[in-house]
Amino acid sequence: MALIVEDGTGLSNADSYISLVDARAFALNYGYSLPVDDSDANVSLRKGAQYVDLFEGSFSGQRLVDTQSLAWPRANAYKCAGRDQIYLPSDSVPLEIQYAQVIAANFYGLGLDVRANDDGLNVNSKEVVGAVKVSYFDNGKTGKSTEITEATDMLSNFMCVGSMFTLQTVRV
Repeated sequence: MALIVEDGTGLSNADSYISLVDARAFALNYGYSLPVDDSDANVSLRKGAQYVDLFEGSFSGQRLVDTQSLAWPRANAYKCAGRDQIYLPSDSVPLEIQYAQVIAANFYGLGLDVRANDDGLNVNSKEVVGAVKVSYFDNGKTGKSTEITEATDMLSNFMCVGSMFTLQTVRV
């Protein structure tokens, strides 16, 4: 099924921030790959959009409309540029959001289980005699959940962190 690309209006059925054609062009230019089969590439891109949306709680601003299916577009959103905040048009999806989706889609397309359905613990042994005793190996980490740092880096400008004394003011 073809992607439904967010057009900046807050579509209720959008499942991608970028078209397959544009995603393939970005991937080619920056050394990423998407599955050759368009259907598989679309699935990877949908998962890439879901990965981007995992960070919604950290993005500046708020959803443009309540019914939109993706985290962007956003009203009152801004991009950090050093100490400055550059306000973004509320009817657009920044290129960095689109590119982060493609980067994540690259990893999904390679078969990486980014969001492993696992408790993340390697159990060496469990003992139940009165009290419960559990021991772990490799610090208990399976390494199954993965953060796609290249995609997260693309998103970081939209997750501005100020001091606890920073106030955001909006002119009405």
